[in-house]
Amino acid sequence: MSQDWDEYHLAEKRALDLFQELDYQVYDVEQDDSLPYRESKHQVLLLDKLRESLQRINPWLNENNLNKAVNQIRPAKIQATNLMDANEKVYEKLVQHISLQQDLGKGKKNQTVKYIDYDNPENNEFIALNQYTVYGKEEIRTDITVFINGIPIAVIECKNETTCNQPEEEAINQLQRYQNLRGYEADEGAEKLFYTNQFLVAAWGHSASAAPVGTPTRHFREWKDPYPYTRDDIAELTGREANLQDILLFSIFKKENLLDLIQNFTVFEQEGNDLVKKTARYQQFRAVNKALDRIQTADSLADRNGTVWHTQGSGKSLSMLFLALKLRRLKELNNPTLLIVTDRVDLDRQITATFERCGFPNPKSAGGVEDLREKIKYGSGKTIMTTIHKFQLTAEEQNENKKRSNNEEKN
Repeated sequence: MSQDWDEYHLAEKRALDLFQELDYQVYDVEQDDSLPYRESKHQVLLLDKLRESLQRINPWLNENNLNKAVNQIRPAKIQATNLMDANEKVYEKLVQHISLQQDLGKGKKNQTVKYIDYDNPENNEFIALNQYTVYGKEEIRTDITVFINGIPIAVIECKNETTCNQPEEEAINQLQRYQNLRGYEADEGAEKLFYTNQFLVAAWGHSASAAPVGTPTRHFREWKDPYPYTRDDIAELTGREANLQDILLFSIFKKENLLDLIQNFTVFEQEGNDLVKKTARYQQFRAVNKALDRIQTADSLADRNGTVWHTQGSGKSLSMLFLALKLRRLKELNNPTLLIVTDRVDLDRQITATFERCGFPNPKSAGGVEDLREKIKYGSGKTIMTTIHKFQLTAEEQNENKKRSNNEEKN
């Protein structure tokens, strides 16, 4: 291997080496690896891999329903007004699963079909494929494309400071071209590759930044903390000192982290006329998982208390949502009731709308102390929203509460 080749491919090779250590199947075109079969370069999914994975995760699927499941996320079959509309529709199927009718011995009933096994990471097939060529409005060739079960879920564009003056900017610009988001008069790229996409990454050797599909250049962010792991863990895995590129790729693409981020740390929000996809920053990922760990492992109710500090505009409402998503999905917590208290009416409305869009049907609004008592008295699995000012009691209400408390103590 020549020195020039090594320098030009530094960021890409370092990334592929890390995926190898993370136990991905790595297909390297430069090394003449045999690639997964495709009928044509217009085909975005690795269909053979997808069909094999669907059958493995849902072994009861018959051939007819297997074909239906494939077609439901096949870009050519998706009816959408734009890239973000298509991406949201596919995301819901990947996370909420789909339902197909099939007789499993007790008559034809709706059966849940999963594209990804979130509970058992090793039951999925993870592939990192470099130099993936796709035909769209034009031919594009991505540096690294990451697949889960034959579904392309990330594109990584690699640049090097030895050959680029602004490697991050150039990598992101290329990602925007691939998505046909630069606003040029002529269409470009191959946006159907991104219908199933969950992460975009710009990597430049010593560092990297990431964002969801459709994100403007200014919102790409580095990932600086590999929680729940350490830099030493990454160094032990790779045999070299970890830099910021290693930390981001390890933190996002370690298998259990990747599934967690897709399932529990991704939301879509309407901002004006635009649908925006948002994923957690490393601070939110760390805070939510630390909070969840305390809730699950604390010795007493008092030990479950905690505070997460946020600066203004840092995403505290999203942190609440991400934590709520994980709490609701944990089977051992038996579908808990969630109470969300905010200090502004507009924030209460915003969080309520976001919760509804993310699978929390009919969040209830508590009008005050008595109303809250009634709402939490019976059953579980409720999502209750309220604002702090609703609990400013009148003197008469305070006296009634004192009387009630005294009566309860006597009884």
